[in-house]
Amino acid sequence: MQARTFFNAKIKIGETIWAGSIELHDRSSDWYKHGHQNDKNYDTVILHVVGIHDKEVSGPNHIPIPTLILSIPENIHQNIEWLLYHDKTLPCLHAIKEVDTIFLYAWLGKLINERLERKTGDIFRLLEKYQEDWNEVFYITLCRNFGFGINNDAFEWLAIHLPFRYILKQRGSSSQIEAMLLGQAGLLNESGECHYYRLLQKEYQFLKHKFGLTTNENYFYKCLRTRPGNFPHVKLAQLAAILTQHDNLFTAILNTTEPEKLKKIFPASTFRLLVNSLSLPVYFSP
Repeated sequence: MQARTFFNAKIKIGETIWAGSIELHDRSSDWYKHGHQNDKNYDTVILHVVGIHDKEVSGPNHIPIPTLILSIPENIHQNIEWLLYHDKTLPCLHAIKEVDTIFLYAWLGKLINERLERKTGDIFRLLEKYQEDWNEVFYITLCRNFGFGINNDAFEWLAIHLPFRYILKQRGSSSQIEAMLLGQAGLLNESGECHYYRLLQKEYQFLKHKFGLTTNENYFYKCLRTRPGNFPHVKLAQLAAILTQHDNLFTAILNTTEPEKLKKIFPASTFRLLVNSLSLPVYFSP
């Protein structure tokens, strides 16, 4: 079993639902071997899955982390090793031919329905929370999808703690929008000689005091296993550029009925994120 981390997981232990990360190790003692006890990135681990349980593991404040011992049969272990280290791009491609087509289509249809139901449910829950304010809900949903999977929760936290009305009040200044987004994410805490970076720091300190903002911890935002173009600070800069272009972005989208016109509202690099946030199928390429 390879050491791996699964983010944004939910599990139910007894009657309690836990949300956070799941960590996998060969041995539970690998937690200390890898130094996770001193790394804040692992403070959100809610379940430790191990092959061999040889040591109790504790999280923040010495609270024990629940452990699941998962013994893997040797034949399955060998198959996993083959899939992980095979040199083909899709090592399991040959196996899909063994599955009857009717089962594949049924499975794909079920996945589509479940995804649409989940996304629709998320939107309706936000609408109830924000009293049917579609502009606020669209803003939160769009921000979440700019997290690009691994940072979805962190970007949603940012949007919830930086209400859309604050964005609208400062929309006349692109640097102030960028300063609020990057500052809220804790990405303006470093020292540097760059004039624009220092400007953003000053802007954020002013706006933080003006709106009573709470800065997030920058370690919530992940760069591991992410391409440079999808790093959090890059996506936040893109988001800031989009939010300064329209007084009412959601209305502009609703009034656009053709894909080509919709693409003109957004840069090509962010168009797929928009489609994903709206839960629409991608029938065309940006």
